[in-house]
Amino acid sequence: MIPDETIADVLSRTDIVKLVGRAVELKKAGSLFKGLCPFHSENTPSFTVTPSRNTYKCFGCGAHGNSIGFLMEHGARSFPEAVQELAAECGVDLPEMRTESPAERSERERKKSLKSRLLDAQDTLASYYSDQLFGPSGGVARAYLQKRAISPRAAKAFRLGWASGDKAAFGRFMETTRVDRDDLAALGVLLPPEAGWAPSEPLEGGYLRFRQRLMFPVVDFRGDVTGFSGRILDAHKKTAKYVNSPETPIFTKGEQLYGGFTAKSAARRVGRLIVCEGNVDVIALWEAGLEGTVAAMGTALTPQQARLVKRLADQVVCVMDGDAAGAKAAFASLPTFLKVGIQPRAVMLPDGDDPDSFVNREGLTTFEALVDSAPALFDLFLERANAENPSDPPGRSAALRQVAPMLACLEDELSTDLYRARVRDVLGVPLELVDKALAGARAKERPAPTQPVAPPTPPPMDPFEPDFFNPTGIGGPEPPPSFALPSRSISPPRFVRQLFEILMQYPKLSSVLQAREAHNFLTHPSLAGFVHGLYGEVNAGRTPNVDRLLSEMTDPSAVAFLRDSQACRAMPEGPEIEQMLAEAVDRLEIGALTRWVEQLHSEEKIVFAQDRTRHAEIGVELRTHKARIRQLKSSTVEGAH
Repeated sequence: MIPDETIADVLSRTDIVKLVGRAVELKKAGSLFKGLCPFHSENTPSFTVTPSRNTYKCFGCGAHGNSIGFLMEHGARSFPEAVQELAAECGVDLPEMRTESPAERSERERKKSLKSRLLDAQDTLASYYSDQLFGPSGGVARAYLQKRAISPRAAKAFRLGWASGDKAAFGRFMETTRVDRDDLAALGVLLPPEAGWAPSEPLEGGYLRFRQRLMFPVVDFRGDVTGFSGRILDAHKKTAKYVNSPETPIFTKGEQLYGGFTAKSAARRVGRLIVCEGNVDVIALWEAGLEGTVAAMGTALTPQQARLVKRLADQVVCVMDGDAAGAKAAFASLPTFLKVGIQPRAVMLPDGDDPDSFVNREGLTTFEALVDSAPALFDLFLERANAENPSDPPGRSAALRQVAPMLACLEDELSTDLYRARVRDVLGVPLELVDKALAGARAKERPAPTQPVAPPTPPPMDPFEPDFFNPTGIGGPEPPPSFALPSRSISPPRFVRQLFEILMQYPKLSSVLQAREAHNFLTHPSLAGFVHGLYGEVNAGRTPNVDRLLSEMTDPSAVAFLRDSQACRAMPEGPEIEQMLAEAVDRLEIGALTRWVEQLHSEEKIVFAQDRTRHAEIGVELRTHKARIRQLKSSTVEGAH
């Protein structure tokens, strides 16, 4: 929870010209500063910074915001990360979430101090390895880079280095830089001897993790070196080709993208990110001009890495090596991408090729043509499942079992329906069988109960009952008790996701929902509670602090969904946003009314012979609801033209 007054203090103390000037060459133009927009390609400056208002705006692509927004959009920070970073720079102390005991505060400060020291040590190490690369001991590494057509410019941009493994040289490095031995041990660079440190021995008896390896620093979105990946250059040595930093307080391999820092600006500008397999591929494509390229650290894409990819671009193209391992890696990443709302495309290179070799042989134009026309990875997976399995019933059954788990990972209803039909057509099976396989896959996705099933509980309150979401019956209710209900998975239709993406960026627009009483149409109690929290802030005349509201929620799935919505790409403010929100609310109301109609039809059958008065009332309600549905559908269709 970051109070509004603290955020205002951070904004007022931050020099937005200095902040933006780190990424954009600004020139003074009267009271403004102008430069080339960092969010899209242009030749004539249309990007302005207004110091008096502490804002920026591009009149070409519509990007706009304040200092926090710039750091989020250009620096790929989350909202809390952006506020914390700017607060540290301008000297604003952020309040703690709760009162700390002296011991807790001491431990927090210790961890903060340790993290800061370790980041400083990693940066110093990167400089040391870089000096070695371009020094007398780095000849072998420089020859390798020359062979791979990696220029000194690229080597410096990615801070490449050489770990010679020379203990004496490393000892001199420790003496001159005064990097602490224990910090090097915490980073996994210096391994302690089994018998304990021996001050009389070189490096006090410690061992160097990285020896005779080309060093690839792993740099996060902030530009901090968090870890290293070291490649052996002697193919005859019986050792791992790559050795990575171990997990440390500042490095977790599964939460890092190699090349993320160098790719972020280009990916956001172009709206597309290329994901390949190897570090050298990232550098080679950057060298060729495709700067928006990253590689996942490790052998398999993790959910954390997929979320980082989503922060950089909506469109993702996986470029995989032309071998069985490349195809396997691509298909293994598909469910991970789908679960975070990314439908990736894919380029499968010819057998024996990687991006580096292909570009060197065929040229950049040919490679870009492949990327531009890349098919959906889901389609490639479907075609492979069709080809691998016979056309007889056992073969079709096996193909369906392969494809159904991918269908179950799709996040929105429209994509699911389109791919249900495509699976039917490609596999040549009835849609009923596709739906049966999909239902089975979804059932397997649900976590199995870990305890004996409890006795049946009373049915839950009707989620559309107005009194449940609006207990006070007035315009600005308190958040309902469901704000703290147990977690359950949230997989809403695309229009619901879009609605919350808009609300997370423009929370004041919750007044549109309140005017329509749209909280009554939400079926997830925690999301309805969050919307009520927005109402309360707006009705009190405040700009809603969404981070504070999220900190008060106890439903992890709802918080995760809202955080994902908050991390979506920035949408320019204007009439289009309000129109998109209105259409999303229309569709939300249509869904609620449709379910009410179904409930009334069921009740109608029951009361037909028992309560003729109630039966007549139901008839009136049905006509009213159906008329409203027709009206909403008509306005939605008109708005689409």
